[in-house]
Amino acid sequence: MTTATERVFILGGTGNIGVKVVNDLIANNVPVTLYARDPSKAKSTFTAKTDLIQIVQGDYKDLSPLKEGVKGHTRLFLLVADFSRFSETKREVAEYAYAAGVKQIVDISSFTVDHGWRRSFLGQHHYLGEKAVLDIPNRGKFVALRPGVFMSNFLWMSNVATQGFIYDDIPADQPQSWISPNDIGAVAATILQDDVDKHGDAVYGLHSDVVTPNEQAAIFSRILGREISYKQVTPVERYRLMVEHHVPSPIALDMVDNLVGSDKQRVSPCIEILTGKKPETLEHYLTENKHLIK
Repeated sequence: MTTATERVFILGGTGNIGVKVVNDLIANNVPVTLYARDPSKAKSTFTAKTDLIQIVQGDYKDLSPLKEGVKGHTRLFLLVADFSRFSETKREVAEYAYAAGVKQIVDISSFTVDHGWRRSFLGQHHYLGEKAVLDIPNRGKFVALRPGVFMSNFLWMSNVATQGFIYDDIPADQPQSWISPNDIGAVAATILQDDVDKHGDAVYGLHSDVVTPNEQAAIFSRILGREISYKQVTPVERYRLMVEHHVPSPIALDMVDNLVGSDKQRVSPCIEILTGKKPETLEHYLTENKHLIK
């Protein structure tokens, strides 16, 4: 990549994945433009090399600021979290980007796409999101990242410190794979700096660590300095607990029913292959985010 001629347009740049993408890019002197609803939040999020950061104010309801703002950019990082017009938004963004000369889009999709047509709420949205971009005539390259279950779920789907336990509906010794948001961001930033043709229309599944519930409880015990246990609950109880913690019902149903058996239980080699670094462990991620454990 020649930083003098490349500029990356970023959607979703102030979330935990996007922040890593932006920081990795500007650390390598790659200029970026953030599409942000709240420019003041975007400005306060980044303090280093701010001369490399521009901000375009806008939202997903009216993408006209993006249509103009993306002109002059060669790459685009695409992260959409709003499922109300998910595939429509991704297609509209991509159409504007490719028409403006963007050569490559790196999209945050999901491992749930792997499991077939209309198998889950999340999988269906992400499948249609990928297809909406892939079906654009005469488009540029489109790289889809399909991360697994986020380590950050521990920080908002439960109150581990308050409750004194973690919960799930699987046996205590059953391995589970987890993905670090930092690894997702690092992979995306790497691809956005590589030669466009190296990745083409690639798909990368991302899983950082494999840990059993008992091992997860031990990790929390070490971090919090007191005993945290694992509580195996029924799928119905797990659903109720998740909804109590404001997890949307369709997503909670996916996790306790539609996506059962989908866990690959393996670390993805592509993370180290692409970034040159070992994936982040669950213990390291939670230790670094101890202040967010409720």
